[in-house]
Amino acid sequence: DLWVPETRFSVSVVDPSIIGDADLSVESCSEGAFQSPDLVHIMNIGIVEHWFIKPSDITFDSNSILGSGAFGIVVKGVLHCTTEVAMKIPKTRFQSPEKSQVANEMRLFRHIRHSNIVLFHGATLMILNGGSPSFSLVLEWVNGGNFGDYMQQFRSNGVFEVDGRAFAYKILLDVARGMTYLHNLTPIILHLDLKPANILVQKSVPPKGKITDFGLSRFALNNLPPHKVGTEKYMAPEVAQRKPYGPAADVFSFGRVIIWTITGKLCPELISSTSFKGNEDLQIPVKEDAFSSQTLDEVASSCLEEEPHMRPNFVQVYDTLAATTATTTIPPTTRATTTISQLPRDL
Repeated sequence: DLWVPETRFSVSVVDPSIIGDADLSVESCSEGAFQSPDLVHIMNIGIVEHWFIKPSDITFDSNSILGSGAFGIVVKGVLHCTTEVAMKIPKTRFQSPEKSQVANEMRLFRHIRHSNIVLFHGATLMILNGGSPSFSLVLEWVNGGNFGDYMQQFRSNGVFEVDGRAFAYKILLDVARGMTYLHNLTPIILHLDLKPANILVQKSVPPKGKITDFGLSRFALNNLPPHKVGTEKYMAPEVAQRKPYGPAADVFSFGRVIIWTITGKLCPELISSTSFKGNEDLQIPVKEDAFSSQTLDEVASSCLEEEPHMRPNFVQVYDTLAATTATTTIPPTTRATTTISQLPRDL
């Protein structure tokens, strides 16, 4: 999931007035109405719900590209001349959430406000490389990179045992807190692609973990299609086997994140708590320190239960991790000196 920066790109803003107007009321802005692939209709929903951002309110330059992928590019910009943002600009024309990950993110992000989840400022209209107008997500700029890169750097520098363990515990706790929020919404939001690359780290004191990338996420409704979704190495067995799935699928993925974080390994055969417990090479070392590796060992093992009903929910996961937090200290070397942005209010 590494982004490869593009050397050349062009982005054009769109004047919303040239694409027309729709007559909308607050009542018409339902989830059903949001399924429409009509650009004008969705734009006007954004106006009614106050998340549509006028393109003229955002500034950026051609040197501000952060990365690119199959979906399009991510560009750093400034909103209202004061707030740094990351803009996710798709390569394809606007489509319904069933066909477009960006549209799906936009639909779900409207419902989310939590300090451990990347903030959705809104969406605006942009044109990438002379294509068709499409919505671009305007998200919180998190100046710290992703969690996976941090952990690899700790290991390559040989300082994981000194600095990385407490740092990892803090970020994992933040992720559990954010997932607890998502799983307690009505309806529940399933992330379905929880992995280190989708966890951003805000440089602050202490560092803060933030969940991002909701392109594959879904509301936990009864009509979820039984197809594989997510990244295979972190995918729950029921999802991989195209069986019905629910919140427990995210819990399993979190268990896989823990194993990768602490051991640096994620073998394909390690797909359940049974295989995890039986592999001595992949056990989390228990140390005589405040980090309490045994807590992570127990949490990971319970999250990796093969049967979904045997796994804990995220409230239980968070409570278990939080009980050890009081004795866990973030080393000074992992502390940054700059707080990047104001945190949104937790709802």
